[in-house]
Amino acid sequence: MRTVEPGDCVQVHYTKRFADGAVRSSRAGGGGPLDVTVGTDHPRLPGLGDALVGLAEGGTATVAVPAGRAHGPADPGRVRRVARTRFGGGQELVPGRRARMRVDPDRVRVVRVVEVRGRGVVVDLNHPRCGQAVVLEVELVAILAGPAAAGHWGP
Repeated sequence: MRTVEPGDCVQVHYTKRFADGAVRSSRAGGGGPLDVTVGTDHPRLPGLGDALVGLAEGGTATVAVPAGRAHGPADPGRVRRVARTRFGGGQELVPGRRARMRVDPDRVRVVRVVEVRGRGVVVDLNHPRCGQAVVLEVELVAILAGPAAAGHWGP
């Protein structure tokens, strides 16, 4: 029976468990398996790396990913004061909650409101999960091809 080697393109189902108790899954909402190149970090599965090496189809792996490798530590430089006019007029700005902020005329970004001061708003632009460790539970669904098969996510 074939087992996974570094560089193989595989399909996995995963469950991500965050330190705050939140759970994300590839199966949520009828989602299918995710294509991953073994040995590279995937944006949805940071820290997975080589954890699948040696598994056969149907095998599972559990990986504890520290906060620094998951979404990184919080960067204080990404907390900024912006004009209140960058938020929609009817939008309620509540510290600790997320809000939609206009980045430019054609683009909006969701940010965490830290503080509202007069005509200014202090926002946190860090990833919502930065600073949180993650536990990945991964099931190997299929080995698609050997190293670096064209058309699959990888470096």
